Amino acid sequence: MRGLDAGEVYGYLDRLADQVQAMDQELGDSRSEIARLQAELQRVQGELDQYEQAGDRVNEQVVQMFSQAQLVVEEMVQDVSRDARERIGQAREHERRIVAEAMDTAGQQVRAYAQTAQAQMQSIVSSFATEVDQLAATAQPGEPGHVAPDPLFDAPRDTPPRFRTGSGPGAAG
Repeated sequence: MRGLDAGEVYGYLDRLADQVQAMDQELGDSRSEIARLQAELQRVQGELDQYEQAGDRVNEQVVQMFSQAQLVVEEMVQDVSRDARERIGQAREHERRIVAEAMDTAGQQVRAYAQTAQAQMQSIVSSFATEVDQLAATAQPGEPGHVAPDPLFDAPRDTPPRFRTGSGPGAAG
């Protein structure tokens, strides 16, 4: 009467066995999936290790290349600096030559101008002396218009004129 129904118990056990068998199947599938995933994980970790090793090698190569590039750049800077110093030296030497040539040319021009001015001055003094001589020749002493000889302008013709101011070619220094 209130006992167990054998059909229900066996049905329940069958369902329970089916569930256990399904769970066992799922557990086996899960274990297979875990094994597959672990194998995949090991493979990926192996690849990652290879990539890390390759990355380390690449980093070392990058550092070496950077160091070499830095050395090359420093060498280029030294070459450019040396070339710039040489060019500056050449430019300064060229500047000195140009200034020297300009000074030489200016000196020549000043000397030529001084010689020209001296020749003109001598010509003027000579003309003036000639005029004075003509005036003196026409006026006799004691006559009106007579001019007494002036030692400034009446010096002999073979010596340069002397000036009373204390300056000029014949003045005492």
